[in-house]
Amino acid sequence: MPDRLLVGEVGCHDGPEGEAQGGDTKAAGQSRGDGSHPGAGDTRRHQRGRAEHRRHTITNGVDFSVLKHMKELEQEKDFLLQGLELVERTWEWYHQHIQFMQERQRLLGKNKTSAEFLPEGGQSHLGHLLPKLQEVNCCLGDLLSTAGKPVNSSSALGRLVPVVSPAPAGSQQTINMLKEQNRLLTKEVTDKSERITQLEQEKSALIKQLFEARARNNHETSQLDSTFI
Repeated sequence: MPDRLLVGEVGCHDGPEGEAQGGDTKAAGQSRGDGSHPGAGDTRRHQRGRAEHRRHTITNGVDFSVLKHMKELEQEKDFLLQGLELVERTWEWYHQHIQFMQERQRLLGKNKTSAEFLPEGGQSHLGHLLPKLQEVNCCLGDLLSTAGKPVNSSSALGRLVPVVSPAPAGSQQTINMLKEQNRLLTKEVTDKSERITQLEQEKSALIKQLFEARARNNHETSQLDSTFI
């Protein structure tokens, strides 16, 4: 009996110690498990950081592209404003010279036999500018014909900027008026050139007649002198 009690007491003491050891082992396992957690968290944070960095890079790329196109649009706007100013000044220049030509034509009509209103050398007032005028008119015509064509769809700027619409009614009317004035100006210059040529021929004929009259007068005078002698 004493031996059984001793064994029982030993068994009783071993039970709590075994439980304590089991608990320590479980805690150690949990500690090892918890120790593996920070590594997984670092990996997730690293992956999330790479994704955020990639999104940030793409966003910056889109912003840079938009800024680039905005700069291009600003440059195009500056060119258009400069061209508009030149067109307005050109319109004034055309209008002034048309009025000047009409006035000279009126004066020439009143003084058909007078060379007072003719330019020196029989040259037209805009004779030296006619090639430039023709070149400018051709350039304007090419620009207007090209502006009506659609923009290339493969261009990045074409995807951002809508196709240029036709000119408003007021602008088209101004363009038509400029074309008509240019046609009238060209016709007037041509007519005046022909008129100047005609007047030059008449002037030469009058000078020839004057010399012939003087020659006849001198001949008659010499004959009278001979008869008198």
